[in-house]
Amino acid sequence: AVLVGGPAAAGGFGFSVEPARAQVSVPAGKRRGQTLTVHNARPDEAIHLTIYVRDIINLPDGTHDYPPPGSTEWSCADWIQVVPSEVEVPPNGTRDVRVSVAAPADASGGHYAVVFFESGPSYAEEGISVNFRVGAIVEAVIRGTERVAAALKDVAFVEPSAIRVDVFNEGNALIRPKGLIRVLNADGEKVRQLALNPSLLGVLPRTLRSLSTPIDEPLPPGDYHVRVEVDYGAPTLLVGEHAFSVR
Repeated sequence: AVLVGGPAAAGGFGFSVEPARAQVSVPAGKRRGQTLTVHNARPDEAIHLTIYVRDIINLPDGTHDYPPPGSTEWSCADWIQVVPSEVEVPPNGTRDVRVSVAAPADASGGHYAVVFFESGPSYAEEGISVNFRVGAIVEAVIRGTERVAAALKDVAFVEPSAIRVDVFNEGNALIRPKGLIRVLNADGEKVRQLALNPSLLGVLPRTLRSLSTPIDEPLPPGDYHVRVEVDYGAPTLLVGEHAFSVR
């Protein structure tokens, strides 16, 4: 079982890691770090955790994968040192872990990885031992070298009731696009206004991410026009339009 970038439910995983995102500003050729704190929610049992680093990628379906260090062009996994690499957390207790990032002299832009905290087998489910792991995302940015660029690849109506916006990150650092979706009827009247990506999901460099926004109240049958404005951190917005019908 895996949880990345958010607090773990104490009843399920039994432990959590804070902060869920370690944001490290590091000059090229220098080392910077941050402390992560592990919380053991179990009242009567210590927990032993192994700590290791993996890359992170966005998959087209919106989920993630965690390949070995150095698998991606935006990886910082090989720059990361974690001390200690194993930790014993007492019942209802905490332990601190130091994560340091050493950026190469020629580094630029943003680089990303996940520090995983993994328990030993907690129980057997249909004869299979189950481990829990919680991941803290490391965002290492070489300040002053970021290049912010993005493209709006597609806007579509997804039956029965959602708008999908595909954003491609053309830059060298993570972006968190946000914006507005306006749905107009055949007379040009606004019938729905939706927030795009209110949870601020990130898009990794050179990666396409589909952002789906549900229309809470389904549209009645008819012809519609959707207009999307995307703010991704640049001076100008991305604007896209799409016509569709509901039958």
